[in-house]
Amino acid sequence: MEEVLAKGVNFFYSKKYIESEYGTGTWNKVMNSLTKEEQEIWIGGILVNKSYPFSAFKSMVSALTRELGIKEHNEIARIYEYIADQSLNKIYKIFFHFSNPAFVIRNYPKLWNNFFSTGKVEVPVAEKGHAVLKFILPQIFLDWLPPACLGYSKKAVEMAGGKNMTMKELGKTQLNKDSWEIVYELTWSE
Repeated sequence: MEEVLAKGVNFFYSKKYIESEYGTGTWNKVMNSLTKEEQEIWIGGILVNKSYPFSAFKSMVSALTRELGIKEHNEIARIYEYIADQSLNKIYKIFFHFSNPAFVIRNYPKLWNNFFSTGKVEVPVAEKGHAVLKFILPQIFLDWLPPACLGYSKKAVEMAGGKNMTMKELGKTQLNKDSWEIVYELTWSE
């Protein structure tokens, strides 16, 4: 199985989030609980345009939630709201401000490519107050996708003027040994 990589933007902004939200002391404790190989990735100077092992990202989030004694699902959602807010440059934010949530969600496949070079995203439905997202991803994403999709989508919808976004899983199907199709329905008010 090929190693799944995530773009550095995930790493860079999650580190910034943790340091600003919980302090460098917490960040250092999290780093000390990782393997030497994982520490080297995080401490080695993250570049947003480079890719790194996604497993190291997931290990860091698990270490953080253990350290803080909080639910991983909730923290991943918060991290991805922050990543969405910080990683989308001012031009995107202005664009989102003058568009509508359905248009932003319709562009989810392009946004996905800013963060991952693995997986496929389709948007079969994107209309006022409602969208359907279909992901085809390796198994490593299964536990991470629900909160990350919720956090990122919520922030994107809010940037485009929507509110009260909710997400519901419509289906999860194993396609082969390491490939899954996961479908979510998003609803929001405008």
